[in-house]
Amino acid sequence: MNREKIKYSILKEIEKGESIPKYEDYGISKEEFGEIVELIIEDELIKDGEVKRMGIGSKVGYVFLAKARLTSKGYQYLKENSAWSKTYKGLKEVREWLPL
Repeated sequence: MNREKIKYSILKEIEKGESIPKYEDYGISKEEFGEIVELIIEDELIKDGEVKRMGIGSKVGYVFLAKARLTSKGYQYLKENSAWSKTYKGLKEVREWLPL
């Protein structure tokens, strides 16, 4: 799993605002997806996103990105990783793009 590429894809989808990325899009677990989104939030790349942990072991209960928006740091991250934009085609083809 390439966490940096998944992070890029999540930010790109939030920027486009056409669809809300979900863990199923990437073929990873909800826990893995939640951890990546938590890192995005901690790095202040988005605002108004949330990861809710619950139950024994504090497993990821849900990830809420419906109102998420990029911060200036998020836009900067996309700019710094713009080389990926040449090959990134969106969520429909993300699983083929991740291994590249």
